[in-house]
Amino acid sequence: MLIRPGVPELDLLNGSATGSSGGSNRHLFELDGGLFNKGMGVRLSAKYDSGSTVTGGTAGDLKFGDLATFNLRFFVDLGQKPKLTEKLPFLKGSRLRLAVDNIFDAQRKITDANGRVPLNYQPGYIDPLGRYIELEWRKTF
Repeated sequence: MLIRPGVPELDLLNGSATGSSGGSNRHLFELDGGLFNKGMGVRLSAKYDSGSTVTGGTAGDLKFGDLATFNLRFFVDLGQKPKLTEKLPFLKGSRLRLAVDNIFDAQRKITDANGRVPLNYQPGYIDPLGRYIELEWRKTF
């Protein structure tokens, strides 16, 4: 990356960085898939970011570890379940969804040259949300 003429180029794949999230990852893989049938479905997504290294700093190079995250979604369209809506008519036109993001609560580990995690890169600072579970019910009138 060339910021302007006369300034050294930044090589984001070999130790340079433009922010606090590390250099550019060499590899990024994403996977999405789902199954749907008769008003029910499941969806899985996965993402893998390879690690990177940022050279320099007061404590030497910073190593940003690999990160793999998995997300899962389940849903039921209750309006497509006639036996259920006959017994409970208020469920007609509604949908129930369960979502789990970052199923395994994965966090990127960042260490300096001494093998310590710098204060600014503590897990609670870089990913304060972690695993996230959401239950949603929607109804159309």
